[in-house]
Amino acid sequence: MRTYVRMIVTALIPLFPLRIAVIEARVAWDDPIALGPAPGDAQVIGACTTAAWDQGVRPGLRVGEALARCPGLDLVTPHPDAVRVAVDRVTERLEGLGAAVQPHGDGMWSFMADGLMRLHDGLPALMRRVRAALPVGCDGRVGAAPTPFASCEAARGGVVVHDDEVAAFLAPLPSSRLPLGARSQSLLQSLGLRTIGQVAALPHSAVLDRLGRDGELAWLMARGEDDARLSPRTPPEPMEESMDFPESVGALPALEAAMRMLIARICDRTTARGRSVRALVLRARTWDGGSWTSAVALREATADPTRIALACIPRLDRIGAPVTRLAIEADAGGPAGAGQMSLVARPDDERRRRASAALEQVRASEGDAQVLRLVEIEPWSRLPERRWALGPYEA
Repeated sequence: MRTYVRMIVTALIPLFPLRIAVIEARVAWDDPIALGPAPGDAQVIGACTTAAWDQGVRPGLRVGEALARCPGLDLVTPHPDAVRVAVDRVTERLEGLGAAVQPHGDGMWSFMADGLMRLHDGLPALMRRVRAALPVGCDGRVGAAPTPFASCEAARGGVVVHDDEVAAFLAPLPSSRLPLGARSQSLLQSLGLRTIGQVAALPHSAVLDRLGRDGELAWLMARGEDDARLSPRTPPEPMEESMDFPESVGALPALEAAMRMLIARICDRTTARGRSVRALVLRARTWDGGSWTSAVALREATADPTRIALACIPRLDRIGAPVTRLAIEADAGGPAGAGQMSLVARPDDERRRRASAALEQVRASEGDAQVLRLVEIEPWSRLPERRWALGPYEA
């Protein structure tokens, strides 16, 4: 009988956000390309292709300096919305293999392989299936090791690291790979600790004294003794509503009115299913071809549009450019009746309930366009048709 040891498989797609932005911009990957700043962010560049790297471009450079080093550099707009969709797509493919997947972020996924090795006739066969699940032509890599940190590092080289090889495998790697903050990393460099092996050789008491709890966790990772447990995601029950604007909209009141309408639609669909909302993702497409996204985790599942609006509306002022499309995606996997904690109704609850019922009757008989309100879009304009617009009315 074949015996299987504990193993964690990690899949990696290098430069994942840059690859998605290049696909969206429809430019050639072989050209000197770098990820430009998002609207409203600092004017520094992100990841870059090999052709740009060879000409002296580095992540973190100011845009002007990067263009001076490489006059032919093409800056592509970040697409966090498209990245999120691509991450979910790859996660679903890996879950189709039977894996409980933990997405680490932009372009990295891990899962426990113990039971799957039996299902797929060994680790090599399982890794081949994982590699086949990654997008074609993306330089996807798959590695495996007994601990999460070692597995992520093994994925960078596409190798398998066994239990008795972890310490030797990690020792020569640069200490900058350890998940430490800038201050702790600067301290390691000032102490001359350039490799993970040098960090692993430190006394436990010294690490805890100088680097604190986070340093202790990094020290355990360097020794191959970090916790092997993962936090796989719970597959969501997605539900999406969106709104396209004939002209780009930059006024915050107009975006708020559109978002309230989308929230109302999501809550109606969620209630009709007998479910509640656990988390949301707000998305926007901007006029310059870029995108904006913001994840909202609710403290408790609910289907109350007022409570969801309180969590979502304040985030709209972070959009740094006029919007052509606004969307909201909800994870409607919460239980029915969640969030109903009030025992005594407020004095205006009955009045609001009756007004909402009256509005619903008017909309049902006459259509949504019969109940609207004025929303100020461009307060500085002297033209009424540009200053004001009709938006949805709520009780």
